[in-house]
Amino acid sequence: MRFSRVAWRLIVLAAVALALASSRGTFAQPAGGAPAGAASAAPADPAAGELERRKEEAKQRFLRGTELAANEEWDAALAEFLASRELFPTRVALKNAALMLRQLKRYAESMEMYRELLARFGEGLDAAERKVVDDAVVQLQTFVGELAVESDQRDATVVVDGQDRGTTPLAAPLAVNAGTHSVRVLKEGFIGHEEQVLVAGGQKKVVRAKLRPLARSGRLVVKEATGKALEVVVDGAVVGKTPWTGTLSVGTHTVFLTGPNDEGTPPSAATVSENHTSTLTLRATVLDAKLRIEPTPSNARIDVDGVQIGNGVWEGGLKSGSHKIEVSAPGFLAYRKDVRIQAGQREVLRVVLERDLSDPRWKDRAFQPHLFAEAVVGGAWGPTLGGAAGAACGRGECSEHAQPTGFLAGARGGYQISTGLAAEVFLGWLRLQESMTRTVVADGESTRTYLSEDYEDSTTVQGPMLGLSASYQFFETTPLLFRVWAGASRVSAATENSGTYQGEMVRTGGARAEVVRFQQGISIPEETQQVWMPLVAPEVRFGYRFGKRFALDLGVGFFAFFPGDALRRGRTSLSNDEGERVDAFGVAGTFLDGEPVRPGTLQLPREKALGTFFAIVPSLGGRFDF
Repeated sequence: MRFSRVAWRLIVLAAVALALASSRGTFAQPAGGAPAGAASAAPADPAAGELERRKEEAKQRFLRGTELAANEEWDAALAEFLASRELFPTRVALKNAALMLRQLKRYAESMEMYRELLARFGEGLDAAERKVVDDAVVQLQTFVGELAVESDQRDATVVVDGQDRGTTPLAAPLAVNAGTHSVRVLKEGFIGHEEQVLVAGGQKKVVRAKLRPLARSGRLVVKEATGKALEVVVDGAVVGKTPWTGTLSVGTHTVFLTGPNDEGTPPSAATVSENHTSTLTLRATVLDAKLRIEPTPSNARIDVDGVQIGNGVWEGGLKSGSHKIEVSAPGFLAYRKDVRIQAGQREVLRVVLERDLSDPRWKDRAFQPHLFAEAVVGGAWGPTLGGAAGAACGRGECSEHAQPTGFLAGARGGYQISTGLAAEVFLGWLRLQESMTRTVVADGESTRTYLSEDYEDSTTVQGPMLGLSASYQFFETTPLLFRVWAGASRVSAATENSGTYQGEMVRTGGARAEVVRFQQGISIPEETQQVWMPLVAPEVRFGYRFGKRFALDLGVGFFAFFPGDALRRGRTSLSNDEGERVDAFGVAGTFLDGEPVRPGTLQLPREKALGTFFAIVPSLGGRFDF
């Protein structure tokens, strides 16, 4: 797909460049094929002078269009080619306009432009050019369908996607892009017919409109404030020129004015009362931008700047700047957005409404309970693991503290009970590690105490985790999910320690007591313990669904862990039955007479490895619905 798009753009640019090269000769001849010298033979002829002026302006607009197309500014280039065509029609201007329309996915209009090219210049095309045009028309037919609109009333106006397409009976079916279209058939004094039609490429659909006379009606007078004669468009149909008076059904109607050179008014609301004449006065201005709104569902109501302009696809002129757009439909969440459009631009806004799952119409509608599976991976962080080491840092006894970090990874299986509610089971692996440098006072033999100010302490917990959860999801395309966990993890709690202990030994028995200060590095191996760790957690996730079955999301959980008792225990030969963390000092120095200083046995404090702690777990997940 990516290659075909790139290749098509290269073809477009090459075609534009070829048209530019051939334009010199083209603009030297008038559209009817008169020789170039005919205009110069009568320079005093005003008509000939006007023709030369139009030809020159058409050429300049054509050249400007080719520059814009080379920069892939398709919409602006189209405007220049169409302006060139209006001033002085040429085959290169028509061909390039058709190419721009195709780039903008306006396939039906592109096909009509190619047909106009064949009708005006078909006899002058050589075999190669004719084949290019014929091939383009064949390709476009796969993207274009036909609408045949019939009515039991003559001279009824046919409006397709907000555009007036003629009156009944239509001379021929209307070419439209493949997709959903809003069709309205209107006639003064009758109730209008409105229908949404889905047309496939190469398909012909027939709309048969039966119009009923109005039972309740009123009259509407539409004027232009300065007295200009502009076309009046009511509910998408051209009904006449200002000042205009007509009979309409009771209720609110959408009215705007349109005229040459983009002059007109934005849509306005007009309320018609039964057996009453209402007057609407509008002031025309230049509408220098266009907006097209394509809603899903196709019958959604569209409001622009607080004015209801109809249901389904709409396209019309507006002043450049910011406009408030609202799209709504029963059973869906309303879409509201401020859209800024630039002067000279045609903006296309495609709006897909999210289902409102709280609406009764979606309850179990087209829904089947099913299984799903998820894979989840994420980081984990907490302020402390809740043991004595973390409490020491809380008292300011740490010089360094690496707070607990780690990860959570696993898989979840679930059963979607309803469109929102699901029950789930999770199996994964949790790992968290905390380390610090702190001050510890250890007990020695007798009443001696020993101090370590560089006691390096670390705790690692890791193990399998099992969780049960219930979740509720809102929206389909962009699912917002809330989940509550409950479960447990069977973790191994591994603790490590090392530090340089300082103290003093006193020897008596001589003339005076002898004091020797010493220090010695000690690391006591500790037992790894198996601990059950219950947990609870709320979680929120937000994602995007790619098709019906697969979705990706991001989430964050706030976990609370409640580990069982886990006293830190040493594994030395001097440990007692309770597993106290003890060790024996070796020779730490000598007295003056050379006798070794033997501090004896060191015993570290009785400490908890873990306590109740909390962790934040941001994660990425992928889900597949079976």
